[in-house]
Amino acid sequence: MKKLITLTMIGLLVLVAVPAKAAKVWDDMSWWGNTGATPEPVADSQGRSGYWWWPKEAASNNNDSELWGNRGIVYSQWQKPAPPAPPAPTPPPPAPPVQKRTAPVFNHVLFDFDKAILKPEGKAVVDEVIAYMKKYPTDKITIEGHCCNIGTDEYNMGLGQRRADAVKKYMVENGIDAGRITTISYGESRPAVPNDTPANRKLNRRAVFVITIGN
Repeated sequence: MKKLITLTMIGLLVLVAVPAKAAKVWDDMSWWGNTGATPEPVADSQGRSGYWWWPKEAASNNNDSELWGNRGIVYSQWQKPAPPAPPAPTPPPPAPPVQKRTAPVFNHVLFDFDKAILKPEGKAVVDEVIAYMKKYPTDKITIEGHCCNIGTDEYNMGLGQRRADAVKKYMVENGIDAGRITTISYGESRPAVPNDTPANRKLNRRAVFVITIGN
């Protein structure tokens, strides 16, 4: 009987000495209450551009390895988005295109046969050219002298030059700088119309204006 009691006591001592394996219980993390964390995300107050919170529910596995970051205060690398940049200023409207002038075309100055003298109707044409040249002081002009086919080539080259020079002289006398005027003779080499009738030959005894647009 004593032996049975002794064995029973030894067995109880062994049972007391061996602790039972504790069951794993999820920590509700309420001990974090003195840290400033809350169940809802709270902006970090230490200037680390993050949010802190504690977990709301336990992990589904026994060792809590699932969603490990949710087992304590979680630091999320969340950067507050910068405010949208102000809209770019509206560009100024494009400058209107520069309207380029085109060279005007003036009537021809006609001369009598074998003459280099300006007639009244010829002066009226040159007056229009003078007015234009005064309006656009950077433009220049070339005066071409022409002839019909009566006479030699050499003679007509000289006659064409005299006709161009007569027009230039009139323009200079009326205020146009001689440096803006160039003269040239083409003689009978560039007829306006065929030299096949007396009427056409009259049209070829002429001075022609060619304007060069300045800046």
